[in-house]
Amino acid sequence: MNDKVSIIVPTRNRRDILRHTLRSARAQSWKNIEIVVIDEASTDGTPRMLAAEFPEAKVVRHDVPHGPGGARNAGIVTSDGDWVLFLDDDDLLHEDHITELVQAAKEVPPNCVVSGRWRRFVATPTGTQLGPVMCAPASRPAMETLAEFLEPQGEGSVWTSSALWPRSTFKNVLWDEQLFTNGDVDFFGSAVLAGAQIVGRPVGMAYYRAHAGQRVAGSGSLRSLLSAARYRLKWSQLLLSHPEHQVCAEAMRNGFMTLLIGLAGIPDAQELMPFLLDAYRMWGGKGYYVSNPPRHSLKFFIARGALKVGGLTVLHWLLKQASRPRRVQQSDMALYGIPTTDADKTDAAVIRTLDEA
Repeated sequence: MNDKVSIIVPTRNRRDILRHTLRSARAQSWKNIEIVVIDEASTDGTPRMLAAEFPEAKVVRHDVPHGPGGARNAGIVTSDGDWVLFLDDDDLLHEDHITELVQAAKEVPPNCVVSGRWRRFVATPTGTQLGPVMCAPASRPAMETLAEFLEPQGEGSVWTSSALWPRSTFKNVLWDEQLFTNGDVDFFGSAVLAGAQIVGRPVGMAYYRAHAGQRVAGSGSLRSLLSAARYRLKWSQLLLSHPEHQVCAEAMRNGFMTLLIGLAGIPDAQELMPFLLDAYRMWGGKGYYVSNPPRHSLKFFIARGALKVGGLTVLHWLLKQASRPRRVQQSDMALYGIPTTDADKTDAAVIRTLDEA
């Protein structure tokens, strides 16, 4: 094994921000890499920018978008590295991220997939603010890992660019091309069901950019909610017969409750509601509740009252009003902080350098 690493980057109409992402990939201290860009029918000059500034990259052009899963599968087919790292077109990598992941991956058993450190960041007019450093546990039972992937609340410890996948993974597992959202946790979970053990190691650092624009998969919408429902129903069928399925029961109930609230009152989703409700009950659900409660105690009281008085449809309307873009940005800022420690200041400086390059 030559330990060549393929960095697979799906993109669509993100030319300017993609430039920063690819520069961070090119700057890796691990030099045996290839960069594979899957251009999902961009119309903003992305092909010209790639040809002029990143001639070494392998570029696959889709004249019709295939979606996140289809783009990543195309990248797998096109690449030939011994290892694969998936990178979204708006995120960044520390220069030693891949070096440290490869070194750690060579020290674990063959069935293990190493997941390193990552954190969110947001660029503000006053500087870079950071979320907490995330890293998966060094070891945990497979069903506990799946429960984390299935939980719609909170922050997961594994992220798209935190894990380094051996090429052998793709003999048994590929990305589900029918999923518009939740494709990452679906892929991670499928790998675990196929026998992989995701192990956390405090190495590397990947930076997840929070911003008002769309992610690779797009923004939250009816299409996103329907994809989330498809994902949840798929995993309900996969796990209900598993002897340890109760480990995932709370996460499944929270997921189905979130979907029932999110899809309530939407005409195009009404055919799905009975299936979601049945599945919710099969996982032990007995009543409606606010599955993703507001942090503010008064807002939580109001949401709970709305659910009790008006049911799912009224709660859906109330939460929709509270999640308008401006308010989302304000509430999300609570997740980030001004760098105070030396480590935080170092990460902020790295991000600033990459973003200004």
